[in-house]
Amino acid sequence: MSEVIFVEKNSMEKIPAALKKIGMNEFAGTEVLVKLHMGEENNKWYVKPNIVKIAVDELKKISARPFLYDTVVMYRGGRDSKEKYMQVAIKHGFTEIGCEVVIGDEGEVVRMNDGGLKFDYEVSKEILQTKNIFTVSHVKGHMLTGMGGAIKNFGMGGVSKKTKFQMHSTSVMKKVLTLGTSKATFGKILSLGAKACLVGKHVIYMSVMLDITKHCDCANNSLPIICKDLGFLFSTDPVAIDAASVNLIEKNAGNVFDHNPWEHIEFAEKIGLGSRKYDLTKA
Repeated sequence: MSEVIFVEKNSMEKIPAALKKIGMNEFAGTEVLVKLHMGEENNKWYVKPNIVKIAVDELKKISARPFLYDTVVMYRGGRDSKEKYMQVAIKHGFTEIGCEVVIGDEGEVVRMNDGGLKFDYEVSKEILQTKNIFTVSHVKGHMLTGMGGAIKNFGMGGVSKKTKFQMHSTSVMKKVLTLGTSKATFGKILSLGAKACLVGKHVIYMSVMLDITKHCDCANNSLPIICKDLGFLFSTDPVAIDAASVNLIEKNAGNVFDHNPWEHIEFAEKIGLGSRKYDLTKA
């Protein structure tokens, strides 16, 4: 059973203790990729820099060398090139946190064959080259997966623009593809992509349950809010932290998702990415 630590929304001062309890000290003296989403150009519901800075400051206290990281998107807009995304990062205040900001647009092919699916992903170069990763995920709704959290942060956010397009083509454009022995769905391809990014990595996950919107942070307008602010989750298991996120939302707001949020989480468990069984403790 995986450990998930919960910090209530008005207890941000407890975040450093939660980070220590979940094992951040194991990153001491190492380079740490901080995977996050720095917000769409006209979207204000992303995780704010002051929250990310808490984790970055704790990493620096143990002589780790953190850098903020995300990849370019496939659609036209403010984040479809490294240069444009960097301007968004500056506008949203992420360059003032106190560490380097890196935007990725190159990947290397990782061939996956698991859970009855075969798919080739171009995983971002920086993720492939970095052993230790700290993840900041905004928990929110999503039109294709129901909920977007830690798994989506890598399954979509950790791959190249080319792979993003291929993944969306499978589902959104209704191309009926049978990859391996299981019918492909966006959720399954997403979870398998997350595994392609995370195999062999040492990862700590932080999920922020504030400004929980109906739609993804990639939308210019991701409203409405579907659940009240709840707080922060920490784990070393992406499946457990996403399962805890869904359970907390359902407990506080009911069934507010456009799509079954459990499909991609259950498949992630099936392919060994983590466990839906968790022990939730308060910091």
